[in-house]
Amino acid sequence: MKKSGLILIALLATILLAGCKDYAVNKLKRQMKPFAKSYLKTEKVVDYDSLTIDCVDTLTEMSYANLNIQLLGEMEAAYQAQYEQAAQEGKGQTLEYISLYLNEINNTRVDFEDLLESGSLKSEGILLFMVSGHYVKDKERVPFIFLVTPDKRKLHTLDPFGDNLLYQDEQ
Repeated sequence: MKKSGLILIALLATILLAGCKDYAVNKLKRQMKPFAKSYLKTEKVVDYDSLTIDCVDTLTEMSYANLNIQLLGEMEAAYQAQYEQAAQEGKGQTLEYISLYLNEINNTRVDFEDLLESGSLKSEGILLFMVSGHYVKDKERVPFIFLVTPDKRKLHTLDPFGDNLLYQDEQ
């Protein structure tokens, strides 16, 4: 009788702990739904059939830096393709502008890489919430991702050239 009682208590404790975790995750997802609606408005998406928050993840300082480096790499590839196209078409002035953009992208990427290499970035703690979800319109599922400040007060726009959260302490 005692052994089955202990097993029952352990089972109930496991269910209770799992339920608490699920409750916290679902509460966080519910808290992000108004932000998702605001984000979609900024993207000029106002007409959809349903909206679902799939996952709420956290970004640390290190993951924020890596995310910016990835974004800058994608930007660099896109501008490099434009540069090559302009070179083939003989558009000299366009080449100058694109070259300036490529230099700025490279300099910003190097800044983020230097921050990572310095060892000063935290790999724990919440810098931002990264929320992924999707909306459905006309039976088509459209995914989206947006960022929210850790105080859950506003959306954050990822802009490696502007509002770099890693330098806020220096301001």
